[in-house]
Amino acid sequence: MTKRMTENEIRIRIAPTHLRWPPAGTNSVWRRLHECVLKMHDLARAVDVNCSDVEEKQTLGPKEIERRRIEVAQEARRKLEDFAPLGVARQAVAAKVNSMQNQTDLTLQDVQSREKLVKALHELEAGVGATERLVLERCKLRDTRRLRYY
Repeated sequence: MTKRMTENEIRIRIAPTHLRWPPAGTNSVWRRLHECVLKMHDLARAVDVNCSDVEEKQTLGPKEIERRRIEVAQEARRKLEDFAPLGVARQAVAAKVNSMQNQTDLTLQDVQSREKLVKALHELEAGVGATERLVLERCKLRDTRRLRYY
């Protein structure tokens, strides 16, 4: 029997602080940040499904299961190396922060809003690392050097 990841496990492990962010409907920047978190969740779910499919094949031996898990992990890591949703979120935050810095009459609320965006972006970047750790754990890989040999 394969142990599947739960939705709560994914939400708790990958950028859980996004639940405290302003809603995605607040503006396009927050929408991009939330979309990036959801894409990381989707990636983790896809890895879980792919690993489960491999593990549940009765015809595969232990070495073949391990090899296929490594392939799943490699593919996920390639996607995370240049994670397009993160790039989109970074651009959106940078544009918003730059436009706010060009304003001469910033209010306290504007400054706090800018700080929230920057903090959320840092949390999002940490979420990519958390996603990678979750992928490696799900693929039952501790020694990432093994990824290079396949």
